[in-house]
Amino acid sequence: MEPVLRVENLRTAFQIERGLLEAVAGVNFRLHKGKTLGLVGESGCGKSVTSLSIMRLIPSPPGVILDGKIWYEGKDLLKLSEPEMRKIRGNKISMIFQEPMTSLNPVFTVGNQIMEAIKLHQQLPRREIKNKAIEMLKLVKISAPERRINEYPHQLSGGMRQRVMIAMALSCDPDILIADEPSTALDVTIQAQILELLSELQAKLGMSILLITHDLGVVAETANEVAVMYAGKIVEYASVDEIFHHPMHPYTVGLLKSVPKYGEEKQHERLETIPGIVPDLLSLPLGCRFQDRCPLVNGLSREAEPELEEKRPNHWVACFNV
Repeated sequence: MEPVLRVENLRTAFQIERGLLEAVAGVNFRLHKGKTLGLVGESGCGKSVTSLSIMRLIPSPPGVILDGKIWYEGKDLLKLSEPEMRKIRGNKISMIFQEPMTSLNPVFTVGNQIMEAIKLHQQLPRREIKNKAIEMLKLVKISAPERRINEYPHQLSGGMRQRVMIAMALSCDPDILIADEPSTALDVTIQAQILELLSELQAKLGMSILLITHDLGVVAETANEVAVMYAGKIVEYASVDEIFHHPMHPYTVGLLKSVPKYGEEKQHERLETIPGIVPDLLSLPLGCRFQDRCPLVNGLSREAEPELEEKRPNHWVACFNV
């Protein structure tokens, strides 16, 4: 099946005082129609920079997309003019940002902000725009939408603000939704509701989702495929079942071992951790980026950087030792 989005050799960097920091270093992945790809990794690994690169929202300066291709509907998004990209951004490809309180404008009602997205991309009369905004609030299960449409972000709870963000993102029926940590800063019951809502909307609307998270539990519940990122590179890429039942890269194995286990016999077990820290992206070691923390490191790992290879059917790993 032809993917709806294809990212090839994406490289994004930021010019800082100490030099050029390459936050995304040759990332490749595919997103298929109606499916969810989970992009997983610890803070600072390049997940959010990858999503902002797809949306062409990298602040310049200091950011710059050095290389790569992002294919959507036969076009490379990186070669489009800004007016052409604006027709796609928010219309065909939408994004939910991490913190809704900073993404929503505090001086405009939530209705105004949803209607602005609709007005920008769809030629509808004002009455129909307002009706569609109310319908979007109903779609994301906000009660009394006719009243809520006139309220300001500070009048809503965190979970309701996140639902408003989802309503804005889906108001133009996008093909692709990029969800950057959509349940962060919400309590666990609201997290579950937001993730369930996204799954329901995906089934109803047929959209594809790029889900960015550091929470492996979220990935297990919602994703079809998983790409594991470390220090700006994807180190493992496979179906969610393969990742959870047959993890191969030492970093993925370490992540899964660090997840709390449930059950009476497990509750007193000490959690395993990955030793060491993420390397400085401005002074990376020669060879594998994970070498200083890896139990399988050998001479070859210290001399050359491994690339993604298909170690099992449809299971790619960047490691010489598996």
